[in-house]
Amino acid sequence: MKTKQFTENEALWLQLEQELLSKQYKIDTDGYPSKIITLSFLLDAFTLHEVLCHYQQLVLLDEFRQELDFETQRYCLSHFIDEHQSLTYLPLLCYYAVNLSKYGASYSYLTVKELLATIKELDAEAYNSLITVGSGTLPTHKQQMASDLIFCQANDVLATITIKIKEESEEAYRQALAYLNALLEEDFPKSYGIYYEGKSDLVLPIELLPVTSSHHFFTKALSYPSLHTALVEYSYKAMAQYHFYQDVDDEEAAMPSTFAVFGLGLYDKSYGKLVIDYMYECDGDHSLMPEYFAKAYVEKFGLTPETLPVFVCTVLAVQEVPYDAFFEKAMSTDNNLQWFEKFMTTPFIELCPFIPLEQSEHIEEYKDMVVAQLLYTCFGIIHMNDFTSSAFMHIPEPYRTRFELIIKELI
Repeated sequence: MKTKQFTENEALWLQLEQELLSKQYKIDTDGYPSKIITLSFLLDAFTLHEVLCHYQQLVLLDEFRQELDFETQRYCLSHFIDEHQSLTYLPLLCYYAVNLSKYGASYSYLTVKELLATIKELDAEAYNSLITVGSGTLPTHKQQMASDLIFCQANDVLATITIKIKEESEEAYRQALAYLNALLEEDFPKSYGIYYEGKSDLVLPIELLPVTSSHHFFTKALSYPSLHTALVEYSYKAMAQYHFYQDVDDEEAAMPSTFAVFGLGLYDKSYGKLVIDYMYECDGDHSLMPEYFAKAYVEKFGLTPETLPVFVCTVLAVQEVPYDAFFEKAMSTDNNLQWFEKFMTTPFIELCPFIPLEQSEHIEEYKDMVVAQLLYTCFGIIHMNDFTSSAFMHIPEPYRTRFELIIKELI
């Protein structure tokens, strides 16, 4: 049935609404778009969302966001809102702004700003509520928390988290991390900004890493070893593919958890699994963070069969880590070249048991490309089958001859 039939015939809508509210429907996802089948109607997902937008049935919109996906709903909301920017549709505008901030892509904050500007023109009071309180769905103690040591506040529409340290102490940062970890248990946007007000100007020893207030906050928290467990907890709650800190410039694109993960990774080799998990989630097509980390990691720990898995996952997390003679020198030991030979001929999961299985499978599927990428980073080899190039000749014998035979099998 078409949208127009429901919008022009209220009796049809009331019947549909009753069947949806009483959950007398099933969803068929075999085709695209999904079909919603009720006792009396058969609709596709787009028609359903258009009708729900027309009648501003926010409860049902939220239910179908959970049952289907937000992207279908976002598409319909976007087109509907473009044509219905009036006070009548203020609740729908607010709904869209809140949900786009929570479930939209990292760049959605630009559209959220536009929506907020429209809401401000229509109703200043609604606008002020959104920018001061947010959606109003966060528990009160997570929307704002204060103690003698800290003041924290979060807004899930603006996707901002403010952390004010009143008194510099380990306990203050413990409370701040506890607040962050509790907040991220809620339905909070995955792309957000952390705005830290404290006295620390500490930064991680990583060249080119963007310096922001959140960078200062996590570096200071890292200075307290007893807080490292809380930082690991935060890292796993925060990291999300295709999402970024909003307090870092767009061109830098730092995934939430970057500063905590990098700090822990450089603190001790035992955090290697955390770093590998981060690299697996990182959107290396848009973020240079792994490239910055690679050299700092090798400078701190060197390259050994113990650290090579972390280095390999870091290099593979981005389109390329440029060749550096520093990497070549670190790689050119018997132990490392033997490890690299095993890497080329052995499933990576056997060399790195804690790597996610799907990551290992991906590496094996594209082993020739992976090997080519590592040969470029470590030896400057541009074409891995050019066995007479000066770069390839830098690989010491007998490994050069062995590598040539293996590469011929890979390509």
